Amino acid sequence: MRIATAPCNWNNGDIPDFRPYTAPGQMMDEMVEAGYVATEWGPGMPDDPAVVRSEMSRRGLEMVGAFVRLGYRDRERWDEADAAALAVAERVKAAGGSILVAAELGDDRRDAEAGHVDEARGLTDEQWRNLADGLAHLADLLEPMGMRVVLHNHVGTYVETAAETRRFLDETDPAKVGWCLDVGHLKYGGGDALDFLPTYGDRVAHVHLKDVDPEVLRRAQDEQWSFGDALRGIIFPELGDGLVDIAGVVRWLGDHGYDGWIVLEQDTTHKHPKDAARINREYVEKLLA
Repeated sequence: MRIATAPCNWNNGDIPDFRPYTAPGQMMDEMVEAGYVATEWGPGMPDDPAVVRSEMSRRGLEMVGAFVRLGYRDRERWDEADAAALAVAERVKAAGGSILVAAELGDDRRDAEAGHVDEARGLTDEQWRNLADGLAHLADLLEPMGMRVVLHNHVGTYVETAAETRRFLDETDPAKVGWCLDVGHLKYGGGDALDFLPTYGDRVAHVHLKDVDPEVLRRAQDEQWSFGDALRGIIFPELGDGLVDIAGVVRWLGDHGYDGWIVLEQDTTHKHPKDAARINREYVEKLLA
């Protein structure tokens, strides 16, 4: 297992006004100062992959992949989804990465219902088929590039809850579509990674490790917060300070031979982002030791 960070720890695209964006050079310097040697692409990085690759290389940083939301649930939007996916994939590949972290597109209603969704208003059977077929189609487009697609279970999308995550895993082709297991989003959406891993652990191709604050989660559910509201409330605390059995997840992955990336992606913090990133790295490194 290899540890990486992500720019959203510094610059969060879901709530860009949460704090002033950190300039890319400073952000990359702080990633290194926090002890990281790899990162995903994200908000605040330059658009030119050659510049990103050069700036990362001189700091000893490696590119892992990038996140993108894609609308494959509706067949008439596949061309739009293809264009969005390939634009990100080409940029990431040029910067040295190989993983496209895709999320279902979601919408404003789902974002408002994050963590307290009405599953009866989820995807139709046809939309589930479209999503599964669309991701397999995307995998075929990425394969010649040496890129892999992994789907991220994500609050505010139609692959959020435990039932929705299981349906994604059951309906997609394991040979083509990997799972980006985000343990924090799964807990936020009402599931638990350790319930999934015995059955679906072989689908895990990428990991986002984050914790969930129980009191913030309770308020988010009771007061019907949106995803943005929860991020402002620091729904994801430093690792080890919340509900998720981080140690149990890391132990399971290690015991079952997972050798991919673990991205420590907290999203928001009241601490300096560099300090939170360092705390999370040190916590996971102790577990791995």
